[in-house]
Amino acid sequence: MKCFFSIAAAIVLGMASIEISSGLEHPKGVKVTFPQFPASAHLYGPKIKASDLKGKVVFFEYWGINCPPCIASFPHLVKLYDQYKSKGLVIVASHSQRPSDKIEPFLKKSKVTFPVYQFVSLPEARCPGGLPFAVLVGANGKVVAQGYPGELYDLIKKELRNVGKGTPILDGLELDKYKALAKDLVSDGTNIEAKIKPLRNKQDDEEAQKVCSTYDAWLDNEKASIEEVFGEDPLNALPMMLRLKKAVPSVKEFDEQITALKANKDIPRLLGIKKKIEALEQKKKPQQSEVKSLMDAVEKLEQSPDEITQKIAGQLKQLLSPLIVPEEAKEDK
Repeated sequence: MKCFFSIAAAIVLGMASIEISSGLEHPKGVKVTFPQFPASAHLYGPKIKASDLKGKVVFFEYWGINCPPCIASFPHLVKLYDQYKSKGLVIVASHSQRPSDKIEPFLKKSKVTFPVYQFVSLPEARCPGGLPFAVLVGANGKVVAQGYPGELYDLIKKELRNVGKGTPILDGLELDKYKALAKDLVSDGTNIEAKIKPLRNKQDDEEAQKVCSTYDAWLDNEKASIEEVFGEDPLNALPMMLRLKKAVPSVKEFDEQITALKANKDIPRLLGIKKKIEALEQKKKPQQSEVKSLMDAVEKLEQSPDEITQKIAGQLKQLLSPLIVPEEAKEDK
């Protein structure tokens, strides 16, 4: 009897998967607009911002607490996140059923450490109705695949190879004369400005102007992204600014910030603390003495007269806070 029900369930799930796949518009290759992740929608795990997902491989799963297949998928998500988060994978779970007091106990029991939100969605890849439903977004910010979560797991490792390699700036642009240039113009930090310069004066060359306008749109987007990140996380903005400066030497907008960050003697120490926090986050049970030592250092840096140091120290303090085990919890153990 149990075997019959297991087979029946598998058939139902398989049919649901087929139905979901066949009913989609398949936005593969479409650029994703990540939501703002409002604090009011946060349910569990670390809080994130859209800028935190830039350049990362994102596995976005729509799920529900009253959906048995969703519950069954969580151990796989936890395992995937533990295995690949240090390599650039971010998992975001969006609870897409009515709020429930069962959610938090379940997530605690499942040892979930990735962000979980209520009713957030990707505008370009919304849930078609059946749960669970997942969307895999590549490091270039475009939809790689979507469908039943288990069908996408094998694609994650392949996409992670692209993290840090940069993305083709002319990706998707149909070219004839400048096909070779499409391979050279990659946002990997190498100087690409010199390759565009010869095309600027070719006013009568429609394809050359198309390349220039696409490049200019990419550059404007990069500048806007850096400004957003700098306002929220100066420590992560510095490598982004240096990378863009190397790729496009004529960019002057961030010279003042780069100079200020390089002159700040606290930056190396703050970077060191951040690396130690990231190492502690990998451990199931971080040593509380290490956490306390880092917290003391961060709180001391918060008293710095330098505003950037204060801001970064405050952000690091937020990262450390979830690692602190309350005294009452220690006593229970």
